[in-house]
Amino acid sequence: MPSKRVTRRSLISGMDQHVKRMLKLIEQDADSFAKKAEMYYQKRPELISLVEEFYRMYRSLAERYDHVTGELRKNIPSDLQSQSSGISDIGSEPPSTMPSPDRRPSWRRSGHRAPGFEVFLGLGGTGSDLYNKEGDESSTLDSGTDSDDSSVHNYSGMQTNYEEQGLRLRIIELEVELREVKEKLQVQEGEIPKGSSKKSGYDKIAKYEEELRRAKEKIQQSEEEISRLTVELRKYKFLGDTKSLLLSEDVVRQNSPEVLEPDAAMEGSEGEVLDPVNKIQMLAEELRIMQDRLRESEEEAVSLRQELTRKGSAVQNLHDQFTLAQKEVSLWKNKLEKEKQEVLKLQDRVSRYKTNLSERDQEIRGLKEAMSNANKSLSEENEKLQADVARISKQRTYLEDNLKGLDLCRQSLEEDVRRVKAGKAEMEGVLGSQIEQLKADISDKNACLQQLKKDLDALQLKYEKLMAEKDELNTNIAALDAEMSSKDDRIDQMSEHFRQLHEEQVDLIARAEGARKTAEELQSRVKELEREVERKEEIILEGAEEKREAIRQLCFSLEHYRNGYYRLRETVVGQKKTAS
Repeated sequence: MPSKRVTRRSLISGMDQHVKRMLKLIEQDADSFAKKAEMYYQKRPELISLVEEFYRMYRSLAERYDHVTGELRKNIPSDLQSQSSGISDIGSEPPSTMPSPDRRPSWRRSGHRAPGFEVFLGLGGTGSDLYNKEGDESSTLDSGTDSDDSSVHNYSGMQTNYEEQGLRLRIIELEVELREVKEKLQVQEGEIPKGSSKKSGYDKIAKYEEELRRAKEKIQQSEEEISRLTVELRKYKFLGDTKSLLLSEDVVRQNSPEVLEPDAAMEGSEGEVLDPVNKIQMLAEELRIMQDRLRESEEEAVSLRQELTRKGSAVQNLHDQFTLAQKEVSLWKNKLEKEKQEVLKLQDRVSRYKTNLSERDQEIRGLKEAMSNANKSLSEENEKLQADVARISKQRTYLEDNLKGLDLCRQSLEEDVRRVKAGKAEMEGVLGSQIEQLKADISDKNACLQQLKKDLDALQLKYEKLMAEKDELNTNIAALDAEMSSKDDRIDQMSEHFRQLHEEQVDLIARAEGARKTAEELQSRVKELEREVERKEEIILEGAEEKREAIRQLCFSLEHYRNGYYRLRETVVGQKKTAS
């Protein structure tokens, strides 16, 4: 983080220094036009280099931001992108803390702007209108990055790498946190079947309790059956005693003949006694069976009691396990709620990051449109300058032809002066002074031509840089060609006029007697040439003033972009603070 702050401060301080130097170069004044022109052509390459450096720095910043947004969108998981749209209203931090489009700072400058500056910028209003342009995020990432693939990375390569590494580390940390949260959720989802198995264990405990209850009922039934069999056994013992008593009575009847008649009378009842004997035998057999069953029931009751004791301990263990499981489930539920809250916070943070990224994409898109409009305006200005250069070059050719004609006239006049030196000393003095004046004018014009040549060379270099945009401006070039052809016709007319004047001068030379009259006409012609030279100087002054106006507008546009960069930097710093 400190390295990033140092990088941003160094970048901002460098931009401030470049802007101050540009303003100083543009606003620097001089005493005369010659000094202004000389200073302009001396400082112009430095000014151009500063403008190019500022533009490279700004493009590097914009491309770095596009690269960071692309990396963020690539590294955000797809499931979070699908879920973040549904949880924008949930989270510990309210989304109202993010800057809304209505709260964005305006880019309106308080200073005075030059006429046509809004047209030069191509904005049609204040800088805040850039925020009102909307577009698709994916098209911004695709087309925006493709349009800036040719930008220069040499100035701030190390700074870009540092900031990109920091953002990538932050993205990796967020991915690790999301992965851990997903793993915890999967573990908790895996614990849910364990809870269901505990529920099935609880059902098993209930089943064991039901079996235990049935075993108790069965033992109770066995005890009731044992008591019933005991009662029956007592009953059968009583019937056995009755049988032995009847047998003893039968022995007494056999020994007593008196009892024959009563026995005959009791034959019917004796049959009834035999039936209970058979029944007693059957009951004795049933008693034996019942005793066996009783013994088996007692053994089964003992085994059931043992099983009841064993299952009671198992039920107690299961109850203890169930209690522990309930405690663990409550703990896991609390952990699950906490993790869900963390996931919601992370999802809300990701949604806010996405919102910030979309806003930054819109800002970058607006800045790119402003830069494209500025480039178009600069290209139009360059075309105008090229037209001026072509016009000045033709004027230079015209002036060179005039200078050659004047040199010939001067030579012829010197010969005439030498021939008529004896009789025309006064005329020679006058013509000599005029010739010296013409020489001074010619030297001034040569200096102007040298400056124009330098202008032409510099503009030719600039023209070579702008040849890539020549195809888009063919229509303007055609119109300018038509205008140049009309100016060529005018130059031909002027050449014809000067040819006629040259013939008149030759005619005047042939007439040596009219030398005074020829000198007077030549003096008037020299005055016309002086007026023409003054007019050319005024044209050159107007061209220089137009160039100064273009430089002022460029300076205003650079100030505008610098303010936009400050606001973008403050927004990015605020976003990083909220993220940290």
